[in-house]
Amino acid sequence: MTAGTPRMRPVDRLIVTHGLSSFCLGLVFPYTAIHLADRPGVGTGGVALFYGAAGIANLTVALLLTAGVLRLPRVTLGVLGTALWFCGYLGLPFVGSHPATLVAGVAIGCGQGGFLAAIVPLVNSLVTAEERRKVFARRYAVLNATLAAGSLVAGALTLILPRSVIPYFFVANAVGILPLTIAILTAGRHARAAEEKAEESAEGTALPMAALARTVMPAALVQLAVFLFGFSQFEATAPLVSERLMDMGLFMVSLMLVVNVVVIVSLQGRITRLLEDRPEIAGLRIAVGLWTVGYAVAGAMAFLPYGFRLTGLLVYAVLFALGECAYSCSFHPWLISLVPDRELTRANALANSMMGVGNFAGPSIGVALAVSGQAPVVWFGLALCCTTITVGTGLLARRGGAAPAAAAVPGSG
Repeated sequence: MTAGTPRMRPVDRLIVTHGLSSFCLGLVFPYTAIHLADRPGVGTGGVALFYGAAGIANLTVALLLTAGVLRLPRVTLGVLGTALWFCGYLGLPFVGSHPATLVAGVAIGCGQGGFLAAIVPLVNSLVTAEERRKVFARRYAVLNATLAAGSLVAGALTLILPRSVIPYFFVANAVGILPLTIAILTAGRHARAAEEKAEESAEGTALPMAALARTVMPAALVQLAVFLFGFSQFEATAPLVSERLMDMGLFMVSLMLVVNVVVIVSLQGRITRLLEDRPEIAGLRIAVGLWTVGYAVAGAMAFLPYGFRLTGLLVYAVLFALGECAYSCSFHPWLISLVPDRELTRANALANSMMGVGNFAGPSIGVALAVSGQAPVVWFGLALCCTTITVGTGLLARRGGAAPAAAAVPGSG
């Protein structure tokens, strides 16, 4: 590298290595349940045990961090999280009993809980307030594209290679986490010195749990809402309804994913620029509003012949992706603006706990609506839920905007 060649910034290295890890996670994303169900001594009961253990462990770590029971510097927390994640996924190809499955699930869940709580404060410490929205939007686009690419590569490999290749995906996923660990350590050395010092010396000045909850709860409830009625529905309900209730082939699941990723990657920057002069909460309202319209379009088209149903699902995929673009450049900058930097790890942990609850409980809402056997009931039911949440988000915005901690953050949005 010549002296005149600009070096990649620490935040960019962090995003790139997180993207690599996301690609490797995409390799196992479609096959974790299949692999565990096939393992002798694990079976379908072990699949439920794994996901339950991972979810509970993730939520437990998030709540311990929020309550201040577990207090670690963000770099230490991020490294510990990736280390546990590495151990859990490295052990998955070899589990052969329910206890081993439980251990792997707990390690992965605890690792995710620690890493997810640390990564947002760490990214924020590497950028200025002015570039915060663009950086978080770019990170979101990279993670979506790499996760989808990994899933597509895994799907292609299982078409040309025997089923026995699947365990190697888990090894590749574990190895793919290691560059991210190194990037976290490197980023920690470049983080803003004043903020790192404030975080490490904050023991005597930490907000009480009740005060933190009052300040962050508006954002946490918005996070719960968007995962209950947004992300979990796209990932779980939409494939189920399109294939079983709308007579679409399995290809529709892949097609909707591809459309979703293409829209995010191609339009994320433009959406971010359109929203940069608006308050972050406006972007969240727009996101949920786009999802509501998408559900309504899919529901209206569900009454019509095959070609219209196909069109309705594609329109839904596009509108959902546009909503994701608005969400990605709005939510974390809004959360960051609500609290002093020293409390950001705890605040992010609280938001992540709501994300976990939404991901766990959200699919049951879609499944309950699908029991009707009518696709329009599902789509219009979700549209009604999102309409209610849009109104609720407006009320929460007024509470969140008045939070006294927001004034303590220089340059907050």
